[in-house]
Amino acid sequence: MDVAVLSRATHLFVRPLVSAWLATSQHSWNRHPVATDSPHVHARGTNPDRILIIGDGAATGRGVRTHDLGLPGYLARSLSTRTNRAADVDLVVDGSMTIRTGLPTLAGLDLSRFDIIILSFGANETLDLMPTRTWTHYFENILLDVLTRAPASTKVFVLAIPAFGINPHFPKSLARVVDAHGQRLNSATLRLMKAYPEIVFVPESHDHAFELEGAHLYRQWAEEIASRIANNLDPARPKTRSTEEADERDRQDALQRFETISRERALDLESFTQQAKNIFGTEIAAITFVRSDTETMRSIAGTTISELPRAESFCDVTIRRTGHLVIHDATLDNRYADYTLVTGPHHIRFYAGYPLQDPQGHRIGALCLMDTRPTPFTDNDADTLRTLALRIQKHIYDPATS
Repeated sequence: MDVAVLSRATHLFVRPLVSAWLATSQHSWNRHPVATDSPHVHARGTNPDRILIIGDGAATGRGVRTHDLGLPGYLARSLSTRTNRAADVDLVVDGSMTIRTGLPTLAGLDLSRFDIIILSFGANETLDLMPTRTWTHYFENILLDVLTRAPASTKVFVLAIPAFGINPHFPKSLARVVDAHGQRLNSATLRLMKAYPEIVFVPESHDHAFELEGAHLYRQWAEEIASRIANNLDPARPKTRSTEEADERDRQDALQRFETISRERALDLESFTQQAKNIFGTEIAAITFVRSDTETMRSIAGTTISELPRAESFCDVTIRRTGHLVIHDATLDNRYADYTLVTGPHHIRFYAGYPLQDPQGHRIGALCLMDTRPTPFTDNDADTLRTLALRIQKHIYDPATS
């Protein structure tokens, strides 16, 4: 019998057996708990690398209750250790996502926000024994979409499809067929990527079982992935696209959504500004939102300022960055020395701010500190400011976990 015909016949026989095992076995990974908390993970530090993970597979966090203890959390921390920068990970993952549904999911994402994009597809296609030609067709469409819409500075990584047979509960007879097919899909991916040398393939981690049973295995896999990513990053990598280049209408729409949340929940932010003022010992701390022409102080401690022209707003400069902004002495910086806050009765000299963003990545305002004295500001201070800003974001958009 022809080898191709035999392979198709084997697949027709094996496919329903795999589906039946996944649906009925008490050891099926479909019965494992999955992480259901916020799809945003942060590693401490400054000047964050912004990372998108999209797909299915181990990124869904099977076996753990929080993404902090899954692949995203360990990857963020491991990468941060290697780069000495912070890491912000956004997750668009679903255990049922396929290479077919991945493209419309990608279409709804603003890829310009990310320094790193990680594609984690292939688990469902391997189990379903998708034909190699079909896999190649859909995967190339995803690669082309990413390369077309992401900035040239964004690094793209493709995770290999791990083996299923290492899982001791998966029937060996099925695992042999499934894993052989997974190897074929990985080989097809490698052949396809020869046409796209800017994309980096990350091989399967050593001794990595597809369905992880504990956080220690996520940590092991994340270490190897982080090492591969760090080796391909530019230490002085360009910044992602600034807010100035973004669609201002979308940013203003995000502000309107914030206002709706604020009204519906009678949102209280005063405790955060007072906490920031106490932590840093500055005269002023504020949570601001930058509108079309003005900056509004949504919550402020230490002064009665309520609104400023956007053209003279330190926070307007902050939201054009992915990290913090520090001005140690505005009177000595000709970019800001003529601002009314500096020359007027408030006599502001020191400013530090970190952008606040909505879940879609629109930077709508900032947490900021101000003082009438020149003030030192260390990396640890920047880390603390960022941590507090992230807590404010969680309080606004994910109140159940704040």
